[in-house]
Order: sequence, then structure tokens, then C-alpha cells
Amino acid sequence: MTIATFNYEMTSAQFLSSYCIFSAAVGAFRAGLPPGRTDADSKAVANAFKAATTGLARSDLACITEYLHWVTTQPECFANNRTQIYATEFRLDRAMGRRGPELIDDGTLITATELCLRTGTSEAHLLKLVRERKVFTMPHWVDGVFGDDYYPAFFAESQYDPACLAAVSKGLLGIDGVRKFRFFTTEHADLGNQTPLKILETDGAHGGAVEYEQRLEQVLLAAKQFRRRVPKTRLSL
Repeated sequence: MTIATFNYEMTSAQFLSSYCIFSAAVGAFRAGLPPGRTDADSKAVANAFKAATTGLARSDLACITEYLHWVTTQPECFANNRTQIYATEFRLDRAMGRRGPELIDDGTLITATELCLRTGTSEAHLLKLVRERKVFTMPHWVDGVFGDDYYPAFFAESQYDPACLAAVSKGLLGIDGVRKFRFFTTEHADLGNQTPLKILETDGAHGGAVEYEQRLEQVLLAAKQFRRRVPKTRLSL
């Protein structure tokens, strides 16, 4: 009996759960991995799951979703998923740390002196902002940083509201500067696959202050989710 025939004849919630989840996983693995990647991308998994469940009745889809939720909340599954997530986060952060020289050379990271010069603030005030977590530095283990303090240049760029950047930085609490930098500069699924910096741009913004406030709240919510996801362990290379 072929899979197609089997699928047609067996329409129980248990079968649909097993078949569609398996199809989604296989589809994501075969078609969703960029070159050089060994772990499935969340967007690829979501797209594959959507394709595998296209055409199902709403009641069947609800059964699948409930079953998937049950599986992923089992203690052994949760612990395994958490370990994999942590390992992925560490790989991403270390890769970001190794880009230090490149980020310094292209002006993405700047010294405290340059940041103060461009923003018209004093070094004493800058240190106060750092203590309040409204601005952050890159840790000294980042390649190229050594013993100097380097800051993301976006804190000095005119297309961003300093108060909004400060609110998001503070919302990330005490996580590592590399992780904060990664949050600001990488795309997030819960932000429509945009970077927080892109959403927080004020140049050419439409909708006025209310719309911008809503975008800030969206970024702050994403920051909260990001903060909960990343490992609490301090990084080093």
C-alpha cells in the first residue's frame, strides 16, 4: 500500500498527527537547510508543517497541534530541546564574537571616545548609561576588542531614537553584550523576519507617534522572549 493510499484511507487524529509531523520534519530537513547548516531552521520547519497540513479539516489540525504541544512538553523532550537551543545560541554568539575585527573595521563597533564625540555626551555620562543598562559594550573576549571598550555604532546613528534604543537595551537586562548586539542586528520570526533596528528606524516612518510606540512595544516583547531563551552562562571563546 502506498503512502498516498494509506493517507487517504487512514484519517484518524492519531494517524494525521504522526504522518503530518513526520512529513513536516522530512520536508524541512530536505528543502529548508541552507548550505553549511546542520540544524533545521525554524522558518523552514514552519513552512514544511504548513505544507504537510494543507487541506486538513480544522478539527484535525487542532488535534495535531494539541498532540505536538503534548509531545514537546514532556520532560525528556523539553530537556533535549533546551540543550539543543542552548548549543545553537552558543554557536551563534561565538560566531558573532569572531567577527569583531570585521565589525570594528567597517565602523559597526566604535570606541567610547568616538561614541561620545558623535553623540555629544561625556564619558562619565556614558558610563552611567552602561551601569543603567541603557547602553552596552562588547565583552573583551570578542576578537579585536582586547582591553578596549567598544560600543555598537547604532547608539550614535540619527535614524534611531536614543530613548527607544535605551529601553530595549535595558529590557534585555544583564545578558552578554554579544547577545544584545545579536538581538538588535539579526532577523526575528516574531518581528516579521525583520531586525529590531529596522523596526525602530525613524527615517521615513509613517503612522505617527502612536504607530511608533506600537512598534517599540513589539520589539520590547521580542526582547523579553529572546532574554528568556538565551543561556544564562557567561560567554568566552
